[in-house]
Amino acid sequence: MFCFNRSIPSDSGANFSKAGPFEAILITQWGFLITCGMWQNLFSSIRLGKPVDSSGQEQHTYQRTAFQRDYDRLIFSSPFRRLQNKTQVFPLPGSVFVHNRLTHSLETASVGRSLGNSVGNALADLNENREMGEEAVDFYRNQLGNVVAAACLAHDIGNPPFGHSGESAISQYFIHRPELANGLTQAEWKDLTHFEGNANAFRVMTHRFLGRREGGFCLTYSTLVSFIKYPCAADAMDKTRLSTKKYGFFQSEREKFDTLARHFEMRQLQHAPLAFARHPFVFLVEAADDICYRIIDLEDAHRLGIIDYTTAIGLFMELNMALKGMKNIDRIRKGLEQVGESDKNERLGYLRAVTINNLVAACVDAFMANRHSILEGRHEESLLDGIISEAKTVIGKLEHLSIEKIYNHPSSVEVEIAGYKVLGGLLAEFVPAVLNPESAYSRKLISLIPEQYHYHGTETYRRIQTAVDFVSGMTDLYAVEMYRKLTGVAG
Repeated sequence: MFCFNRSIPSDSGANFSKAGPFEAILITQWGFLITCGMWQNLFSSIRLGKPVDSSGQEQHTYQRTAFQRDYDRLIFSSPFRRLQNKTQVFPLPGSVFVHNRLTHSLETASVGRSLGNSVGNALADLNENREMGEEAVDFYRNQLGNVVAAACLAHDIGNPPFGHSGESAISQYFIHRPELANGLTQAEWKDLTHFEGNANAFRVMTHRFLGRREGGFCLTYSTLVSFIKYPCAADAMDKTRLSTKKYGFFQSEREKFDTLARHFEMRQLQHAPLAFARHPFVFLVEAADDICYRIIDLEDAHRLGIIDYTTAIGLFMELNMALKGMKNIDRIRKGLEQVGESDKNERLGYLRAVTINNLVAACVDAFMANRHSILEGRHEESLLDGIISEAKTVIGKLEHLSIEKIYNHPSSVEVEIAGYKVLGGLLAEFVPAVLNPESAYSRKLISLIPEQYHYHGTETYRRIQTAVDFVSGMTDLYAVEMYRKLTGVAG
């Protein structure tokens, strides 16, 4: 499986070492690392739940590659479409249209494609990868961008209504009802008391809901593994490590995750509870998300009058100065001269585009500079945290401003409060109903749950998931309407 550069002389002081399951490296007396083709083992067009041909890979067609099909399946799916009415940060929508989960996911996919294309071509150009096979070269030059874009599309598909406060609302419901833990394992209970949108997205994409096919969306292994930012179980969470700050799969999908981990020979950090190192492509998906929400939340805040124009444009200019220097600022000023001074939104939009482009370039540089530790599963820093220190300082200012002015703005807090009230109220109705389905009232409530979520077995964990699947899949509007109908609250 591993290959080595045979041109290195035998008296060079070199020694061969397998540094990790992703890569074989050659370590010389000068500390030089030579990658020997293990990048070609990081992708696969095998689809979850679907038989494969003798080659183990899905064959591309003239119209679309396997990874482009992944993107299309996600775009046309109902869970993705429902993101249109799920909150990103601000309430949906007022007189000024701001980003929702759908527009955020589309923009993240666009940035992710750029990151994947740039990194893929940079990897294919490396002298250390000159022995890479033809299929691998084609993948990195032409397909990595499609894989990252598809994974970016999916990254929020498991988020419940009302933004991240919806996750907390679901968790708090179970935390305050410890009696529901009867019949559950400790790991299953933690899935519920620490509900996680990332794990729920993996379930949405891979679980065989009633009447659906094996493998869920039947996405390729590459897209699925690129999506899993936190490759660990809920009981393995450890906030001191980047890859275990949250978790990436419920106990019900552990076997599916194991399939991916085994296929890609992911580095196992610990066995019990289960935790792995990230797949390298995850860093690109994470970077796309980080870039978009940090930059675009600021643009939305300006449109809503929460952040003034001078503050917003000042931060963008400072960040671009840190990333590219004075020559870049001169080009930006010339670009701004072509935009009417009276249209501040358009001027800020131009700056946003330039800033995203420069951050993409910085993250590509960070990935390539750290590619060996990323490949070995040792890298514990996001790409955005790995850019030059001056730019990182400005991003720190952006984060501080976001926390102070945006995420704690009354309109955002109102969304969080609504999330707690509405989702807590819905779970208080549906969870008891699925656990005690014999009563007439329970039967009526269960009849409101779409057939795809129904479970006809006796496992307590699976029964509870029926209610959680239903509630977490709702849009903001549907959740509010359902809550009002069930509680008799007037609209």
